[in-house]
Amino acid sequence: MKPEGHKAKANEIKDSLQELLPDPEGRHVVAVVELTYGIVQHLIAYGMEIKYNKHSDTHVGLPRLLRNFNEDKVAALFERLDSLRQGRWYGSRANGDVVKECLEIIKQIEGWCAP
Repeated sequence: MKPEGHKAKANEIKDSLQELLPDPEGRHVVAVVELTYGIVQHLIAYGMEIKYNKHSDTHVGLPRLLRNFNEDKVAALFERLDSLRQGRWYGSRANGDVVKECLEIIKQIEGWCAP
């Protein structure tokens, strides 16, 4: 997929996410985290492609790829999101401010990949 395709896909998923927000009762936390994960994967692919002409089409090894390009902050954000995802999908960790944190991660990744 070309960089513009990744950005378009991130925006498409982000539009879907907006339909679940706000979520004051926390009914959609698992879905919010999953959609955030998809958004962030596409944003990182977009950012890596425009910055370094290289990206990964999968989440496997993504933090390592980012660190190979000294993108430690982005790698840490992705790892944090991955931790949130595992805690919601496979476990029953408390939801707390997870939705807010997901939205903040999206915002930071968008800032990183902005031209």
